[in-house]
Amino acid sequence: MRQNEKYVFEHDLKDIFKSVWGYNAFPYFLRENTSDARNEGYYDFGETTARREYNIVGASFYGINNNGSEVFMPIRLIRPDGSKLLLQNTVSDFSNKKTIVETPLVNRKGTVKEEISVNDWEINVKGIMVSSDFDYPDEQVNELDELYELGVGLGLENARASLLLKGNEMVVIRSLRLPELKGMKNVQPFEMVLVSDWAFDLIIE
Repeated sequence: MRQNEKYVFEHDLKDIFKSVWGYNAFPYFLRENTSDARNEGYYDFGETTARREYNIVGASFYGINNNGSEVFMPIRLIRPDGSKLLLQNTVSDFSNKKTIVETPLVNRKGTVKEEISVNDWEINVKGIMVSSDFDYPDEQVNELDELYELGVGLGLENARASLLLKGNEMVVIRSLRLPELKGMKNVQPFEMVLVSDWAFDLIIE
Protein backbone atom coordinates (compact mmCIF):
# COMPACT_ATOMS: atom_id res chain seq x y z
CA MET A 1 0.00 0.00 0.00
CA ARG A 2 1.44 3.40 -0.98
CA GLN A 3 2.10 5.92 1.76
CA ASN A 4 -0.63 8.36 0.68
CA GLU A 5 -3.27 5.74 0.00
CA LYS A 6 -6.19 5.65 2.42
CA TYR A 7 -6.93 2.26 3.91
CA VAL A 8 -10.60 1.30 3.74
CA PHE A 9 -11.64 -1.26 6.35
CA GLU A 10 -14.89 -3.14 5.93
CA HIS A 11 -16.24 -5.28 8.72
CA ASP A 12 -19.40 -7.24 9.40
CA LEU A 13 -20.35 -7.02 13.07
CA LYS A 14 -22.62 -10.03 12.71
CA ASP A 15 -19.73 -12.18 11.46
CA ILE A 16 -17.45 -10.87 14.21
CA PHE A 17 -20.01 -11.75 16.88
CA LYS A 18 -20.29 -15.25 15.47
CA SER A 19 -16.52 -15.77 15.36
CA VAL A 20 -16.08 -14.62 18.99
CA TRP A 21 -19.18 -15.96 20.73
CA GLY A 22 -20.41 -18.62 18.33
CA TYR A 23 -23.83 -17.24 17.41
CA ASN A 24 -25.42 -14.58 15.25
CA ALA A 25 -25.99 -11.45 17.30
CA PHE A 26 -28.70 -9.73 15.27
CA PRO A 27 -31.67 -12.10 14.73
CA TYR A 28 -33.92 -9.46 13.17
CA PHE A 29 -36.97 -10.67 11.26
CA LEU A 30 -36.86 -9.83 7.57
CA ARG A 31 -39.95 -9.24 5.48
CA GLU A 32 -39.99 -11.69 2.61
CA ASN A 33 -42.51 -13.82 0.73
CA THR A 34 -42.74 -16.98 2.84
CA SER A 35 -44.19 -18.93 -0.10
CA ASP A 36 -40.75 -18.89 -1.71
CA ALA A 37 -38.80 -21.96 -0.55
CA ARG A 38 -35.57 -19.99 -0.74
CA ASN A 39 -36.84 -17.70 2.02
CA GLU A 40 -37.50 -20.43 4.55
CA GLY A 41 -37.16 -19.02 8.06
CA TYR A 42 -38.22 -15.51 7.09
CA TYR A 43 -41.45 -13.94 8.27
CA ASP A 44 -43.97 -11.70 6.56
CA PHE A 45 -45.70 -9.32 9.00
CA GLY A 46 -47.72 -7.51 6.36
CA GLU A 47 -47.58 -3.79 5.75
CA THR A 48 -44.96 -1.88 7.72
CA THR A 49 -45.95 1.06 9.91
CA ALA A 50 -43.96 4.12 10.91
CA ARG A 51 -41.28 2.95 13.32
CA ARG A 52 -41.55 3.94 16.95
CA GLU A 53 -38.58 5.94 18.22
CA TYR A 54 -39.42 5.57 21.93
CA ASN A 55 -40.88 2.89 24.20
CA ILE A 56 -43.93 3.33 26.44
CA VAL A 57 -41.93 5.11 29.15
CA GLY A 58 -40.10 7.44 26.76
CA ALA A 59 -36.74 5.64 26.38
CA SER A 60 -35.19 5.71 22.91
CA PHE A 61 -34.94 2.53 20.83
CA TYR A 62 -32.08 3.85 18.67
CA GLY A 63 -28.66 5.45 18.98
CA ILE A 64 -25.55 6.28 16.96
CA ASN A 65 -22.30 4.41 17.62
CA ASN A 66 -18.76 5.80 17.44
CA ASN A 67 -18.54 4.99 13.74
CA GLY A 68 -21.69 6.93 12.85
CA SER A 69 -23.93 3.88 12.34
CA GLU A 70 -27.38 3.55 13.83
CA VAL A 71 -27.77 0.83 16.47
CA PHE A 72 -30.87 -0.69 17.99
CA MET A 73 -31.44 -0.82 21.76
CA PRO A 74 -28.28 1.11 22.75
CA ILE A 75 -26.92 0.84 26.28
CA ARG A 76 -25.50 3.89 28.02
CA LEU A 77 -23.88 3.81 31.44
CA ILE A 78 -24.23 7.01 33.44
CA ARG A 79 -21.37 8.10 35.70
CA PRO A 80 -21.97 9.78 39.09
CA ASP A 81 -21.23 13.17 37.49
CA GLY A 82 -24.03 12.62 34.95
CA SER A 83 -21.80 12.00 31.92
CA LYS A 84 -22.67 9.00 29.76
CA LEU A 85 -20.72 6.23 28.02
CA LEU A 86 -22.36 4.48 25.06
CA LEU A 87 -21.38 0.81 25.04
CA GLN A 88 -20.49 0.02 21.46
CA ASN A 89 -22.46 -2.38 19.21
CA THR A 90 -24.04 -4.42 21.97
CA VAL A 91 -26.48 -7.23 22.52
CA SER A 92 -27.79 -7.82 26.04
CA ASP A 93 -29.54 -10.44 28.12
CA PHE A 94 -31.56 -9.66 31.27
CA SER A 95 -32.24 -12.37 33.85
CA ASN A 96 -33.79 -12.46 37.30
CA LYS A 97 -35.02 -15.04 39.76
CA LYS A 98 -36.93 -15.14 43.02
CA THR A 99 -36.03 -16.73 46.33
CA ILE A 100 -38.93 -19.03 47.23
CA VAL A 101 -39.19 -21.34 50.22
CA GLU A 102 -41.13 -24.55 49.50
CA THR A 103 -42.58 -26.36 52.50
CA PRO A 104 -44.06 -29.87 52.16
CA LEU A 105 -47.22 -30.61 54.17
CA VAL A 106 -48.36 -33.96 55.56
CA ASN A 107 -51.09 -35.72 53.56
CA ARG A 108 -51.10 -33.09 50.83
CA LYS A 109 -49.80 -33.09 47.30
CA GLY A 110 -47.23 -30.49 46.38
CA THR A 111 -45.74 -27.84 48.62
CA VAL A 112 -46.62 -24.47 50.07
CA LYS A 113 -44.62 -21.74 48.37
CA GLU A 114 -43.54 -18.62 50.23
CA GLU A 115 -41.92 -15.85 48.24
CA ILE A 116 -39.06 -14.45 50.30
CA SER A 117 -37.47 -11.94 47.94
CA VAL A 118 -36.90 -10.91 44.35
CA ASN A 119 -33.21 -11.08 43.50
CA ASP A 120 -31.17 -8.52 41.57
CA TRP A 121 -31.36 -8.25 37.80
CA GLU A 122 -28.28 -9.65 36.10
CA ILE A 123 -27.49 -8.10 32.73
CA ASN A 124 -25.01 -9.75 30.38
CA VAL A 125 -23.69 -7.36 27.72
CA LYS A 126 -21.61 -8.39 24.73
CA GLY A 127 -20.24 -5.73 22.42
CA ILE A 128 -17.59 -4.79 19.90
CA MET A 129 -15.39 -1.70 20.00
CA VAL A 130 -14.14 -0.65 16.56
CA SER A 131 -11.51 1.98 15.78
CA SER A 132 -12.08 3.81 12.50
CA ASP A 133 -8.35 4.62 12.03
CA PHE A 134 -7.30 0.95 11.74
CA ASP A 135 -5.39 1.09 15.04
CA TYR A 136 -6.30 -0.65 18.28
CA PRO A 137 -9.28 1.06 20.01
CA ASP A 138 -7.16 1.81 23.09
CA GLU A 139 -9.09 4.95 24.03
CA GLN A 140 -12.36 3.04 24.09
CA VAL A 141 -10.80 0.20 26.11
CA ASN A 142 -9.30 2.66 28.59
CA GLU A 143 -12.62 4.48 28.97
CA LEU A 144 -14.40 1.20 29.68
CA ASP A 145 -11.75 0.10 32.18
CA GLU A 146 -11.92 3.44 34.01
CA LEU A 147 -15.65 2.97 34.38
CA TYR A 148 -15.09 -0.55 35.70
CA GLU A 149 -12.50 0.70 38.20
CA LEU A 150 -14.87 3.32 39.63
CA GLY A 151 -16.51 0.65 41.76
CA VAL A 152 -19.73 2.62 42.28
CA GLY A 153 -23.34 2.35 41.24
CA LEU A 154 -24.02 3.60 37.72
CA GLY A 155 -27.16 4.73 35.97
CA LEU A 156 -28.33 2.62 33.05
CA GLU A 157 -30.05 4.13 30.01
CA ASN A 158 -31.65 1.49 27.82
CA ALA A 159 -35.14 0.94 26.41
CA ARG A 160 -35.48 -2.53 27.93
CA ALA A 161 -33.87 -1.61 31.25
CA SER A 162 -36.29 1.30 31.63
CA LEU A 163 -39.12 -1.25 31.82
CA LEU A 164 -37.41 -3.55 34.33
CA LEU A 165 -35.38 -1.35 36.70
CA LYS A 166 -37.58 0.77 38.92
CA GLY A 167 -37.14 4.07 40.71
CA ASN A 168 -33.56 4.83 41.73
CA GLU A 169 -32.30 1.33 40.91
CA MET A 170 -28.77 1.45 39.48
CA VAL A 171 -26.24 -1.12 38.29
CA VAL A 172 -22.74 -2.13 39.29
CA ILE A 173 -20.23 -3.80 37.00
CA ARG A 174 -19.57 -7.29 38.36
CA SER A 175 -17.12 -8.43 35.68
CA LEU A 176 -15.40 -7.28 32.50
CA ARG A 177 -13.81 -9.52 29.86
CA LEU A 178 -11.91 -8.65 26.68
CA PRO A 179 -11.72 -11.74 24.43
CA GLU A 180 -9.02 -12.10 21.82
CA LEU A 181 -9.91 -11.57 18.17
CA LYS A 182 -7.25 -12.67 15.71
CA GLY A 183 -6.67 -10.90 12.41
CA MET A 184 -8.38 -7.58 13.25
CA LYS A 185 -6.17 -5.18 15.15
CA ASN A 186 -8.72 -2.35 15.22
CA VAL A 187 -11.51 -4.45 16.77
CA GLN A 188 -11.87 -5.39 20.44
CA PRO A 189 -14.82 -7.49 21.64
CA PHE A 190 -15.90 -7.08 25.25
CA GLU A 191 -18.26 -8.78 27.65
CA MET A 192 -19.48 -7.40 30.94
CA VAL A 193 -21.95 -8.46 33.61
CA LEU A 194 -24.01 -5.76 35.30
CA VAL A 195 -26.03 -6.34 38.46
CA SER A 196 -28.87 -4.10 39.59
CA ASP A 197 -28.34 -2.25 42.86
CA TRP A 198 -30.68 -0.28 45.06
CA ALA A 199 -29.43 2.84 46.83
CA PHE A 200 -30.05 2.40 50.55
CA ASP A 201 -29.86 5.00 53.30
CA LEU A 202 -28.14 3.75 56.45
CA ILE A 203 -29.59 5.50 59.50
CA ILE A 204 -27.58 5.19 62.74
CA GLU A 205 -29.33 6.30 65.93
